[in-house]
Amino acid sequence: MEIIKEQKDYNYYVSLFQNKDYFNIISSINEQLGLNNNKPIIFVYSPPKVGSTSLISSFRIFLINSYNIIHIHDEEMLKILTNNLNNNITINELIYFNKYLNKSIYVFDIYRSPIERKISMFFEKVGIYHFNISDNIINNYNVNKVIKRFNDIFLHIGNDDYFFEKYNINIPNKFDFINNYLYIEENGIKYFKLRLKDSSNWSSILSKIFKTEIIIISDYETSKKVIKELYKNFNNNYKIPENYLEIIKNDKYLNYYYNENEIIEYINNWNLKKCSNYLGFSEENYKLYENIIIENTNIDIIQPSFIHYLDQGCICKGCNIKRIETIDKLKKGLNIDKIIHSETKVEYKNKVVNNNLKKIIVSSLVVKEKRSKKIKSSNKGIIHNNMTNVLIK
Repeated sequence: MEIIKEQKDYNYYVSLFQNKDYFNIISSINEQLGLNNNKPIIFVYSPPKVGSTSLISSFRIFLINSYNIIHIHDEEMLKILTNNLNNNITINELIYFNKYLNKSIYVFDIYRSPIERKISMFFEKVGIYHFNISDNIINNYNVNKVIKRFNDIFLHIGNDDYFFEKYNINIPNKFDFINNYLYIEENGIKYFKLRLKDSSNWSSILSKIFKTEIIIISDYETSKKVIKELYKNFNNNYKIPENYLEIIKNDKYLNYYYNENEIIEYINNWNLKKCSNYLGFSEENYKLYENIIIENTNIDIIQPSFIHYLDQGCICKGCNIKRIETIDKLKKGLNIDKIIHSETKVEYKNKVVNNNLKKIIVSSLVVKEKRSKKIKSSNKGIIHNNMTNVLIK
């Protein structure tokens, strides 16, 4: 399988880091991302809609105090995170730079089966992007209209793979079907490729890698969003065009990350839900479609972190206390709440106030008890002295 290299090799960037001006620029980016310390760094550098949010929230809950944890999809997202639209630093440069600073680096990507990933990507912005309306309105749309739009763009979404196309590393000829994940160390950087189909085993895999207990949580699932009814309706009614399924059979990434039996099972499942051929948008028509969408979009598609993540990643005392409570609930199989700094800050302050009140009350009771004992002791002494005087008389 041909490997597409995105950038030049590590040594090329090392020479750039030795340039003072370049070093200062990338150091500033590093600082903005909170990476200006000596903690090891976990980069979850993956395409969207492959399960990366669950991975990030799990890492934050169990590893946030020992590791810096960065979730990134592309350079545009990096510009937003650093609030700098003129930032031309690539994610690989950032990874290499931190290795250049002698930090331990872990980089994670995830593979998701192709049809499911396409559906999930489509629904991520189905209202505000594909129909230019709110999710509340699109939720009431005729599902056949939504299916048609999805089939129009089916061939043009969710086709990339970062491990092959972005990481700029040497990939083994075969996936590791014994451990069900890939591990490659190159230039002193540890690269891992997980499969979403193995998510039930991620806890075991990651606990072994980091030598500490990690429990994987479900986070940011489409089935729990505003559009959940439309999403459910779509999945119940969608049938894949036969010509599309033939293309999926020959998908190079499916044939790399799935073994023969897994591929047969996957294709057979979709064979039960297929329909006649469909002619979707050509490459040229899809580019026109994208341009029109971008011009027409009038709704902000950037979500606040408290919506996107179960754990925002704050390491204040309030959030850490909430994290400890969350871990305890996870171990007991109980439902958990989002860890939102603005809320945990208030909870922590209330706990501190309540604890201080308890201390004051306890202290007051202790003082009263001591006074009471002292009075009783004093009274006993008076009674004893009076009795003695009586006996002497």
